[in-house]
Amino acid sequence: MASDSIWPPSAGLSTPTVPRADSILSLAASIKISAPAQQVFRVILDTSTYPSWCTFVPRVAINSQPSEEDPSSQTLHLGTTFTFYAVMDPSKPHKEAATNLVVTDISTPENQSAYISKETLENDASFTANLNSVYRVSWAGDGRLFPMVLKSERFHEIIITKDNECEVRTWEVMGGVLARAVRWLYQDTLDDRFNDWNANLKNFCENTAMK
Repeated sequence: MASDSIWPPSAGLSTPTVPRADSILSLAASIKISAPAQQVFRVILDTSTYPSWCTFVPRVAINSQPSEEDPSSQTLHLGTTFTFYAVMDPSKPHKEAATNLVVTDISTPENQSAYISKETLENDASFTANLNSVYRVSWAGDGRLFPMVLKSERFHEIIITKDNECEVRTWEVMGGVLARAVRWLYQDTLDDRFNDWNANLKNFCENTAMK
């Protein structure tokens, strides 16, 4: 099923953790990938692949897994806590910024979640309404110590367009006092790195699909 909607929506983006009214900074990028949506989704969930493709976050540490999962697994599951070691400046690959995160949602056509309410899916163009055509994962800042200082949540939607093609949409919304500083200091850099993330993902998945 093709995705024909205009995205990101003119009204702006939102997430359950940071609704539109609380948004101070939003970042978004989209790309078409000539590979099956399920394959692209697996790559995003499998953090052991990140050193092979992701120049923005080449290193990920899994801090904990849900009790029903293998604690040594490098795959993201609902409730996984983990740390992204982000490289903001590609010319300085050894300079990393650590961010603690937790997976807030995973939805697939076969196992659809109710994290996004039906009403929101129908009325908020941030999200793909047809859950039969999208793989979705989101993670939020694990900010239990200072929840009002910075709130953030990032989504990926991998939308089925054809058997071996998909569209990837990724966005992050930030709120809280610290979000103003992030916007002032890093918005342009983060815009570039989100686009790098998608371009790296496309290259890796398309090359893998050809093998």
